[in-house]
Amino acid sequence: MGQLTSVWRQLRLSLHTKLRLYNAFVVSVLLCGAESWTLTKSDERKLEALQMSCMRRILGIRWFDFVSNASVMDQVKQRPICSRIRDRRITMFGHVRRLQESVPEHEALRLAVNTRTGVRPDDRLDWKRPRGRPRHTWIRQLEIDVGLTAAAAWDMAGDREVWRAQRPVAGQAVQ
Repeated sequence: MGQLTSVWRQLRLSLHTKLRLYNAFVVSVLLCGAESWTLTKSDERKLEALQMSCMRRILGIRWFDFVSNASVMDQVKQRPICSRIRDRRITMFGHVRRLQESVPEHEALRLAVNTRTGVRPDDRLDWKRPRGRPRHTWIRQLEIDVGLTAAAAWDMAGDREVWRAQRPVAGQAVQ
């Protein structure tokens, strides 16, 4: 990030050019593989803090200028990082859902959805979940993102147009 700091301070570069560089060099590396992440609230806060730090640096806003995050985001017109990750996760789910049934990725996702709905793959009645808090799985994260159960999302994702139309609007809170 040291090399880019001098680019952000260039007065000859427009804001549009700086934002294009930010999206090309920072966001593309940051979001590499992000569709497979499960994020905690702490992770989301850290990602948003990184984005705000970069945006403030690009705009030349210092910490003592007391500019709100909302006004910074209004100036740069960038989507929050977490909504980009959410969109990538939803897109990947739909893509893998529509693969042929014999593809291993499709089979693995179908197994995860079935497990989430309570169907055990081996029907062993003596199996018990380990003690402790249930893990925050990728399928659970997807359910939170789309506001549907895993089975309902599976059924809806089978039709690409329906799946794309139901996506939450960027920045909209999902139950």
